[in-house]
Amino acid sequence: MNWIRNYWSKLDDSTKRYLLILVLSALTLRLIYAFSVDLIPQDVNGIDLDAVEYDHLGWSIAQGHGAVDVFGGPTSYRFPGYLYFLGLIYFIFGHHHTVVLIFQALIGAFTPLFIYFSARYLLSERISRIAGLLAAVYPVFIYYVGWLMTENLFLFLLNLLILLTISLTATNSKKKLASIGLIIGLLGLTRGVGLPFFGIIPIYVFFKTHGNFGKKVIDALIIVTIAIVTLIPWTIRNYVTYDRWMLPSSEGGGVLWMSFYRINFQDYYNVEPAFTYLDEVGRDNAESEEFYQILLENNLFGLTGMRQIFKDYYPDEPLPQSEPEATERLGNKAMALLIEKPEIWMVKSFTQIFRFWHVLDERGRYVNGYAFILPFFLFGVWQLRRRFWEFLPLYLFPLMIYSVSVIFFADARFRMPFEGVFIIVGAFAVDRFLGLFKRVYIGYAIVVLFFMLNYFLRFHSMEIRLAIRAFASIIGLQVSDL
Repeated sequence: MNWIRNYWSKLDDSTKRYLLILVLSALTLRLIYAFSVDLIPQDVNGIDLDAVEYDHLGWSIAQGHGAVDVFGGPTSYRFPGYLYFLGLIYFIFGHHHTVVLIFQALIGAFTPLFIYFSARYLLSERISRIAGLLAAVYPVFIYYVGWLMTENLFLFLLNLLILLTISLTATNSKKKLASIGLIIGLLGLTRGVGLPFFGIIPIYVFFKTHGNFGKKVIDALIIVTIAIVTLIPWTIRNYVTYDRWMLPSSEGGGVLWMSFYRINFQDYYNVEPAFTYLDEVGRDNAESEEFYQILLENNLFGLTGMRQIFKDYYPDEPLPQSEPEATERLGNKAMALLIEKPEIWMVKSFTQIFRFWHVLDERGRYVNGYAFILPFFLFGVWQLRRRFWEFLPLYLFPLMIYSVSVIFFADARFRMPFEGVFIIVGAFAVDRFLGLFKRVYIGYAIVVLFFMLNYFLRFHSMEIRLAIRAFASIIGLQVSDL
């Protein structure tokens, strides 16, 4: 940690005060949310079965059983990074969701710090401070703290990778290259869209760093080697378990298949016992850990669920004998459909654009997603167009993640936490916007009102949607059922 101490000593007092206030403010907001959020949904529409499965697998790892589903069979459907993050916390502190949220608040408080320093390599101190402030109060970042999902961990790792990658233009040590390789490996173990960084970051390092050809090759190989080594333990586990070489997760084929077939989860998961538990003990006395366990006991996770899908959709075929076999067969079916009717892929990808940017969700409701920062980001890209090549490494992160989601999943339906890039560029636009006003407090008031409008739309999205549907009916437009 000497480098942190040395770097800190070089900062002026004003910057030190800002950074301390930034981290403490970010941490306070996240802890307040961690202690106030209710992980038990209000109704069936709020259930996130992914979180239920992550919770079970983390607790299973903590108990020494490994990544096994509720039926005791090995599973590889979920990427292991977040599972072992949960497993370590549960192993030390027991099966308590609140403790997980506290740790997620702690690591979440570092994200504004990473964003500030990333912006500082490209922009002025003033704009960097705006970026850090936006990241500290950005509602989606705070919202991630209350999820038992991969987003919070992925966000931390991704923004740290962005910082280290951008900083290579200033210093290019072997330790930093090794750190980049380790983070890429951890990203690949956390979410599938982290895997392409294994290629794109070494290529960027080769072309952008200083030195002769041999040094560039060595620098790139350091990153690739460390990243691959990070994957080896889980790769060996999968080979021993399934007798096949495979990526950290076997979900790819299944996800691609599900992008063509809308599955009603109530056909595979019985949620009624969980809400019966709430009625029996009362919401104030209910424990989220117990609620999740009841959901888990009334589901068809893992290979059992995969076999049920084959029974329902392909009754004439033999049942799969493992998760990887099941998802591989489903993926092959989806690929055959793509080749036979490529227009399906094109239409689906186009119609999912707005959902991907999270202006609307899958039910057409306004959500507190990218809409908060997206207008500022787009304006910032335009204002910085003459510095495009300088900012290209920053733009590559969201562009690559989005492209992978569209190309390989044919359905850009996943939350991609690359708002850090949006915030850095958006901070430039915010600074320019504030500069338009002689009385700067007017500019600040407009920005705050814009954020509050997003909150209003988010929390009243259903009422707004019903009003729009009612107006459409009045003027004679055909309105589908909810």
